[in-house]
Amino acid sequence: MTAIEMFLRLGCSLVGWMVIYAYCLWMATLRVIGCGVDGDQFWRLLLGFAPVALGFAALIGLSARLPSIHQILRWGVVPLLLLVPLAVWPAWTTFDLVNLQGEGICAPAPSSSWQLWWAPAQFATLLVISLAAWRAWRQRP
Repeated sequence: MTAIEMFLRLGCSLVGWMVIYAYCLWMATLRVIGCGVDGDQFWRLLLGFAPVALGFAALIGLSARLPSIHQILRWGVVPLLLLVPLAVWPAWTTFDLVNLQGEGICAPAPSSSWQLWWAPAQFATLLVISLAAWRAWRQRP
């Protein structure tokens, strides 16, 4: 393995971990942020960021061919196990509000079409991130 390939694998894996942590942290803090003067802009941002997080979740296992580094990076799963339930909670409350009660995210007005897809998209994204992290944990170099 060349030095360039090693640095690419390490860099891609690290960036993948950082992006999925950023996504999960933003999801976890969503209920604290709520609807401010911008309304539902943060929800729209997270809906657009979900496919990006999915793409980067595929990169976290690239360090498996670097055994000593992979042994260190795979421990990133442990804090993620604590963070994912905190990220699921806002998705569940939004699902309850929008999909079950029929209200909008930030207003009592009826929900729009993108709001109906918001919570299922976040659930799917968090599930794929969890599966990718579990796969990286179980992956042996």
